[in-house]
Amino acid sequence: MQKVISYFRLLFQTYKMFFKATLLIALTVVILTPLEALAPVLAVRAGQQLVDLLNEQRPYMYFFVLWAFATLISQVLPVVGTNFQGMLTDKLTGFIKLSMMRKSQQLHSLELFDDSDFFDDLEVLNEGASWRPVNLIVFGVSILRESIMLWGMLLLLGKYNIWLALLLVAVLIPQTLVAYRIQQEAFETMVTRSKQARKLNYLSSLLLERTDAKEVRLFEMFSAVIARYQRLFTLAQKNVDQIRRKQMLLALIFLSLTVSVSVVGFFWFITQVQTKQLGIGSLLLYISVIAYLVEGMARLVEDASLLYDSLLWVKKYQHFLDFKETQNEGELEFSGDFKILKLEQVSFTYPFSTIEVLHQIDLEIKAGEKIAIVGENGSGKSTLVKLLLRYYDPSQGKILLNGTDLRKYRCESYRKQLSAAFQDFSCFKLDVVDNVSALAKTSPEKIKSCLKHVGLAELANDLQQNLSKEFDHGTELSGGQWQKIALARCLHKKGAIYFLDEPTSALDARSEQQMYQMFLTKDMTETVLFVTHRMSAVTLADRVLFLRAGKVAGLAPHTELLQTDPAYRELYQLQKEAYQ
Repeated sequence: MQKVISYFRLLFQTYKMFFKATLLIALTVVILTPLEALAPVLAVRAGQQLVDLLNEQRPYMYFFVLWAFATLISQVLPVVGTNFQGMLTDKLTGFIKLSMMRKSQQLHSLELFDDSDFFDDLEVLNEGASWRPVNLIVFGVSILRESIMLWGMLLLLGKYNIWLALLLVAVLIPQTLVAYRIQQEAFETMVTRSKQARKLNYLSSLLLERTDAKEVRLFEMFSAVIARYQRLFTLAQKNVDQIRRKQMLLALIFLSLTVSVSVVGFFWFITQVQTKQLGIGSLLLYISVIAYLVEGMARLVEDASLLYDSLLWVKKYQHFLDFKETQNEGELEFSGDFKILKLEQVSFTYPFSTIEVLHQIDLEIKAGEKIAIVGENGSGKSTLVKLLLRYYDPSQGKILLNGTDLRKYRCESYRKQLSAAFQDFSCFKLDVVDNVSALAKTSPEKIKSCLKHVGLAELANDLQQNLSKEFDHGTELSGGQWQKIALARCLHKKGAIYFLDEPTSALDARSEQQMYQMFLTKDMTETVLFVTHRMSAVTLADRVLFLRAGKVAGLAPHTELLQTDPAYRELYQLQKEAYQ
């Protein structure tokens, strides 16, 4: 019973969503559906009366016209209804996708993306966002239509034999409940398979996409990838095949019960006609009713179970929309008048992890300073940048902006005054203007200026070309060129503070030197924090933050650290030799 209640609760939420997507079209569908369902009932009833009147040689024109009208309506309304359902589907699909994108816009932290279970749910949501709305409408409307029609037919049948009608209902109800349970098992299996599905998609992409095409061919990975795909696919399909066999077996059992009841009912009607207790038209009525009932029952059970599958998807969709991140949104506005950014005893552990990455960090950053952040891999450099960008809040300690806890500022207001270039920069499959401006309003002159500053003046000749060959008028960039695009994007957004996280990893020596001269010269009055392995760049910094195993191992100008910190001196010498 709890599952039935849950089903109808989800159904109610879904229909509410229809009206939110488009009120007028949803109302039209709701009005047309009962009319479409009752038209066959009226046609059967009028046909039965027509035959009886003809048999008794009595006037029949009224019921003939009624039968013709009902038949016409039953043919016309599905065409009209399908058209409006199509419009409702388009509106609902757009509504769902937009609501998911707007929810993502509300999530200021990266907390949700650290949960592996979220990726499984996200896979299900993304995979279903383009076709689940179709199922919700098609199966939802079908269930409403079939339910009304079935009850109408059962009432017609009950007028002659109430026990026969109840017996058919008794077959229908358990069949429906069992189908719901099987469909729930199928959906849950699909969700548990989502990890495997992501792996399957990744394995197929290795052989089918451009990204890895060179190395896959060079290292002859085809046979190994195909074999691994086959093993994982077989494992993933095992449980689904078991559920399908169960569905087939139960469908055959309940179909046999339905046919048996229909045969018994037909025999009863024949005997009633033979004994003159019912007119010959009642046989026509029974044959028509049984045809509608058998077909309608099968369709109702199938559509209800398939709808339940989509309703469980809606449940995950609602769960995503209801997600609340632990990061609190402040109310203060940050105007960009930056004076000092201070970390006090900041420690940090990533969500869904138990390993502390940063330990009691103390740091003071003054306006206009250029601070280099160095350390070995895994020392917490990029994590510190993420905290300063407020993708996460500290697990312990606090970050103060102009003496006020950073958490008291609106995240959007704070980030509006920041700019950054990341080592894992984005390669948007958009044109040059959109890549550099990140879809912000801009002018061609500003785009050309940013491209010139990062050494991509050649792209300024055609700002409308797509930076992907997947689209018309597209071109492909090298890794170094893409990193320059990321730097141009950083430069385009004027910020009070710039964060550069390994901004030169893909650049040649000349381009690297030009980049550092651009961001770290004294003419650059903004504050710059840059993570680097290129130790030659630290000489341009006012101070160097030396991290070691998540702790501050040193914080001073480069020349001072060379003299006072043996570990820093060793790291500098090693990397200086490596990059000579």
